Amino acid sequence: MVILRPLNYGKIATLKRLDLYIIGSTIKPFFGALLVTTSILILDRVFDLMDLIIKKGIPLDVVFQVMLYSLPFILSMTIPMSVFVGSLVAFGRLAQDIEILALLSSGVSLNRIALPVVFVSIFITLFMFWFNDRIVPESNYKLKNLILDIAEKRPTAQIRVGTFSQVGNFWIYVGKKDDRSGEIWDVIIQKLDEREMQTVVSGEGVMFIDQDRNLNFVLGNGYIHDYDRRSGNYKRVKFSEYRISIPLNDELIRKQREWRSDREKTVGMFLKELKELEGNYRNSKDEGIKRRINSIRVELHKKFSMPFASIIFVFLAMYIGFILRKGGYGPAFGVSFFVFVIYYIFLISGEDLGKRGIIPPEFGMWWANYFYIILTLLIYKFVINQ
Repeated sequence: MVILRPLNYGKIATLKRLDLYIIGSTIKPFFGALLVTTSILILDRVFDLMDLIIKKGIPLDVVFQVMLYSLPFILSMTIPMSVFVGSLVAFGRLAQDIEILALLSSGVSLNRIALPVVFVSIFITLFMFWFNDRIVPESNYKLKNLILDIAEKRPTAQIRVGTFSQVGNFWIYVGKKDDRSGEIWDVIIQKLDEREMQTVVSGEGVMFIDQDRNLNFVLGNGYIHDYDRRSGNYKRVKFSEYRISIPLNDELIRKQREWRSDREKTVGMFLKELKELEGNYRNSKDEGIKRRINSIRVELHKKFSMPFASIIFVFLAMYIGFILRKGGYGPAFGVSFFVFVIYYIFLISGEDLGKRGIIPPEFGMWWANYFYIILTLLIYKFVINQ
């Protein structure tokens, strides 16, 4: 005869309510941490966007697109960070209110208490695998094309003040400029070819792009310095107005639009390139190809190692929260600062060493996770021995 025990059903129902309670305690601080960390990392972008609005006269809808396309890359870093902060706040509060001790005295293990948050972190990890492979590369690619559009429509925006910029066979220096009107001051334009070197120096002028895709300069109050390389002859001509037209290389711009950097590639693109390069390397043993192979492997493992850290951070946050027994954002952000600094030191150094082939790329991109797994186990031993 099978005897049904209602008490077991009650215990199961209690555990389900406990799971929902712990998840609910974690969600609010997770989103709070996500808002704070994302805002901090986006501040630098905000200053750039203000420069686009005020100085370069870019419309607000275009500025909003720049912000929108920049956001996924930032979220790829802040979501794993927020998992740690949110978990630390939640478990620190549970420990502070003696709720964890009450559960432990009722026979519920510490790892069982963390189980619902672990399931949520696994879901976040799987989501981040997809997000890093699909959303982030495409948004980075669209951001690059949008920046190219801005550069084409606002030519002064791509020429920096106080430095030489190359456009075709010309080197252009501008001491001061107005991105809205295209006015420029303290201008030096130097043309280099095999026969002569011509330098135009002007106090003021205007720059614009015409319908034939030429970059035009209308300069005033300046001098033309001509030097013939073959004969050695030099002459200087003063002018009140001088015009220069530079054909823009549309083919180069098109190639820039089609080409994707590593931050704009998916796993499938990397694997296709990797297969071709490995075949070429077997035939040539070229060290340049080997370095590129290492770079691809680094980028591939980065797409998976950072999201996986979310699972590790849940356990680490729970054990640290149990020790601290404080549930406020202050202690959580204080601890998380050191955790993230150490993590990104490992990440950046592993990326550099992996690309250079000093250590295997796979190990370089995962050793931050290995370090925190070991640290979590050590803290766990300390907790259970208390």
